[in-house]
Amino acid sequence: MSTSLLALAALLWVLLAQSWQAFAPAPVALLQWRDDAGEHSLLASVLAQDEQVLIVRGSEWQRRGDAYRRVLRSSLVHLSFPADALNLRLADGREILLRGSEQSWRGLDPQQRLVLPGADGEVPVRGADLVEVVAVNALSGWQRLGTGLQRALGFAGGTGGSGLFAALLGTVVLVMLMSVLVMPLGVLVALWLHEYAGNDQLARGLRAAIANLASVPSVIYGLFGLVLFVHGIGGSLDVLLSGTTAPVPHWGRGGLLWSALTLALLTLPVVVISVEEGLARVPPGLRQAALALGATRAEMLWRVVLPVARPALLTALILAVARAAGEVAPLMLVGAVKYAPALPLNGEFPYLHLSQQFMHLGHGVYDLALTGSDGPRDLAQAHATALLLLLVVIGLNASAIVVRNRLRERSRELSA
Repeated sequence: MSTSLLALAALLWVLLAQSWQAFAPAPVALLQWRDDAGEHSLLASVLAQDEQVLIVRGSEWQRRGDAYRRVLRSSLVHLSFPADALNLRLADGREILLRGSEQSWRGLDPQQRLVLPGADGEVPVRGADLVEVVAVNALSGWQRLGTGLQRALGFAGGTGGSGLFAALLGTVVLVMLMSVLVMPLGVLVALWLHEYAGNDQLARGLRAAIANLASVPSVIYGLFGLVLFVHGIGGSLDVLLSGTTAPVPHWGRGGLLWSALTLALLTLPVVVISVEEGLARVPPGLRQAALALGATRAEMLWRVVLPVARPALLTALILAVARAAGEVAPLMLVGAVKYAPALPLNGEFPYLHLSQQFMHLGHGVYDLALTGSDGPRDLAQAHATALLLLLVVIGLNASAIVVRNRLRERSRELSA
């Protein structure tokens, strides 16, 4: 137990340390160096340095991620950190570095057009595009920490391509919908196997099949869901509802419902095995006492066995959530996208849009780590996304564990 907790703490620490690099304000230096092309001067954020080289990022006048540079210490003529250096962060993620007064940038009209002196000419910027102005070198340690935390919260709560709120909501809604779908089916299958099927050849074969399904790669479930749910059931629904093949499919495309059903199939073996093990731990005397008092077998199962086995049901739910929350490969085939046009849960009727494509934290980790245009910052933000996903899983599991432990105590009192 202690080893697992230490491993979890170490994982959280690594993710937190890597994530901080995406949000911590980097000091801004004025560099002057000389090479074969002549003498150069640059105002840049210092991201990393050692005895030989400095890794810096200058003003991103054209696009995010196009201003990284390596500067050799041996070529440096001058290096200073001016107190009036400003870091201007724009809504599209770019950072512009200037020198001046921080107060002169406060209270700008959102419609006001600014003209910044870019490296290749003047760059027009609207006041609404300016999201942050920080005199980085003048920040104290606590102010630097506060600025980094404010950026991290903005990234976690932002919408669209600049934040994770849509992906966070999509992940939570997907996991909850998957739980609603898989738990009743898993409990019914486990009840039938343990209470009715006995130990004949059919039951043994079914148990072996369920155990083998638990080890099937998740991408296979994604392909199965794509063929059965998206193209099969979804395409048939479009034909049934529209009378012909719809030019723009509504159900015959990836969506929240098909993703939840795919994950439900993926986690069903885990639920069945865990619930059946919990049913086997229910004392036989409770069953016999209920039947002796005149209860039918169905009443005995519903009113006695299942309440006593509720800790096992919650254990199955915990395992299912832990397995499903981090899955990415099947979701990329049946509904998860980089940018969704709308949230799957919003204020428009019917509020929960089951056919809507959605964003997912796991997909966000993949996209930022492998396909981002700004490697250093995107990789750090991928760690931040992974940290948020891990915290979501821990939070859901911790809630279920607390409830399970309370029910387990009640079950012990009942069976005593």
